[in-house]
Amino acid sequence: MTELLVDIGQWFRGYQYQTAMAIVATLLVVFGNDINSAVRKLVAKQHFIVRVITFIMVCAFGYGLLTIWLTALLAQQLAQVPNSYILPLVVGIFSVLGAYAQRRRHI
Repeated sequence: MTELLVDIGQWFRGYQYQTAMAIVATLLVVFGNDINSAVRKLVAKQHFIVRVITFIMVCAFGYGLLTIWLTALLAQQLAQVPNSYILPLVVGIFSVLGAYAQRRRHI
């Protein structure tokens, strides 16, 4: 069994960055509403133009920068995980995120 996990882990290394991006994208989908609500509260009393500019900055630049930065950071962390543990870890991460999304009625 360990040998199979090591083989799958070695194969997985070629897709490590894409997996990190999928995890970050899932996190942003699950927590995006909370982030938007917090920003909305901060600018609720501001002028319409300030609210629109803030929305553009948060969506275009904020989420984009978060995606790029967190993906690189997570890919570096995944690189530290031994091949035999990478598949169970990734499956575990997506399982926890899925359970959390289900609990918050995202799915």
